[in-house]
This record gives sequence, structure tokens and C-alpha cells, in this order.
Amino acid sequence: MITKCWVRRLLMGLLLLSVAGGLGAKVFWRSLTPQQFKRKTTLRISEKNRTYYVLEGDTETTVSVSGPTKLRILSRIEIPSSKKESRYTYLVRRDDGEWVEFTRRGVASTQAHVARSNSKKISLGEKHILKVPAGSHTYSFRLPKESSPPVFLRFHQEEGAMGAPTNMVAITPQVSSEAIDLIIREEVTTYYRLGEGSEVALRLIGPATLKVLARLEFYPDMRGQQDFRVQIFEDGLIKGTYSLATVESDVCQYQQTSSLVPGKAETFYLEIPKGEHDYRFTLPNSYRSVLLKFLLPKENLSGKP
Repeated sequence: MITKCWVRRLLMGLLLLSVAGGLGAKVFWRSLTPQQFKRKTTLRISEKNRTYYVLEGDTETTVSVSGPTKLRILSRIEIPSSKKESRYTYLVRRDDGEWVEFTRRGVASTQAHVARSNSKKISLGEKHILKVPAGSHTYSFRLPKESSPPVFLRFHQEEGAMGAPTNMVAITPQVSSEAIDLIIREEVTTYYRLGEGSEVALRLIGPATLKVLARLEFYPDMRGQQDFRVQIFEDGLIKGTYSLATVESDVCQYQQTSSLVPGKAETFYLEIPKGEHDYRFTLPNSYRSVLLKFLLPKENLSGKP
């Protein structure tokens, strides 16, 4: 049983930071895709579609983060039609630590609803910012065991020192089936093709954060938004599977003539723990092909073999 006293001490010692704003440099945040989640949904927020990850039942959602940094959690719930607000609770823990309980007050928003369902009211976003200590960490999220409404979560990590963007440098994988040159806004950049039955492999030294750009290749019979997945193995074990969606790009084309059309780039980040590690990228249960590009912060290049 989690007591209020215990929660208060743990929050003071480990997790919660004040969300109060202050003067200073502008802070940049980048979105994070969880390594584990049951399902996601699209919410329409101020006329823009946003992807949220759904906590419901006994499912868990996990996010990997390398510190020191800050992790921002934005939460919302669906408000019953008969109410204007509703309280909700979710639990958080870092690595194998104790679960910490967060209870929030959800107030119906006039600018948020479930995409394609204007009748379902969604609450205003409630923010928590957690201080992530040095090293690689996994944050887990779940609902209390008692009956609880589903909670929609979205995650962001503070980007760079003082919120400044980090300079990234492209790296070449040790194994790939084919290098593909694309022209993006009149500049040539190299991606690496990942298809059914093939893999792309890298060897990296951490701690570091690997940025991955993924572009689905559109065949002539593919129309509209398309879903695809990329699975990553770390030292032979599954590290995570990323579920992505994209449409055809209107600013990107192949340098060599092709009947295919590159998709818009989808971005995800891979946290590399301390030491040397082997990574393999595959397409699980897919007949499609994806182009991948890998980038590391300039300061991490000394750790690249």
C-alpha cells in the first residue's frame, strides 16, 4: 500500500520537479516513443493531430532515457459526457525502484477531442517533469490495481544543454543491404535500405543517444497514410519495437530514377547504455522496405568504434 507520506518523501528525493516557469534560455523538448506500450491513439489538440499512448487495465508503458536530463510527461483522460472534470491516477517508477502515485484533476478542454470523434471530451493536458539522473534508465507507467479510467500519455525529453539543440553527425552502419542517396531540398544525403529478410547492424559505445530517421518506401499501389514497424535488437535481445506511420514526402526524392516515393521521415531515439553494444534493425512481419539514417551527437563520436 502506497502511503501519502512515503509518496511525499520519494517525490522529494527522486522524481518531481517544480513545473513553475522562470526566466532564462528557451527550453527545447523532443518527443519520445516508448519501448513498450499496448496501444496508441490520435488526439486532435488545437486542430493538430497528436499521438498519445494509452494506459489501461494492467498494461505497462516503458520509456528509456539517458541522463542527466529531464523527462516531461503530458497526461489526459476522456471526460464522461455528464461531467466537466474528473480525477485520475497513474503510477511511475524508475528502473526497479518503488512505484510513485500521481493523482491529477482532469478538466474538460474545448480544444481537444479524440480524432474522428468530436463527441468525446478530452481533458486539458497535465504536465509532470521528472529529473533523470546520470546513466541509462527505464521509466515504467501503469494504473493502480483498482478500477481506473484509461490515461493518455505523451513523453518528451529536454534537448541538449540549456535547452539548445545538439549537433548531430551521420554514422555508417557496419552491415546494410544497400546505401540509397536521396535529394532533400537540393542536398544529397545517404540512407540505408532495410527490407524483408535483411537487417542493418551497428556497433556503438555508450552512454549515448542514437537518433534514427526512418522513411517508408511507397510503391505505386500505396496510397495515403501507411503504418510500419521497426524492431531493434541489442546484443541479441529485443530492445524495442517502434510503431510508426507516415505519408509520401513532397520534399524528398531519389537521386537515381525510381518508381518508388520516399515517405516523410519518422524519428525515434535509442538510448545506448554504458559499454560496447551490437544493434540489429529489422522489419517484423513486413513485406515493405524502409530507409534508415543514423546520427549521433558530435560529443559522442569518441565512443564510436
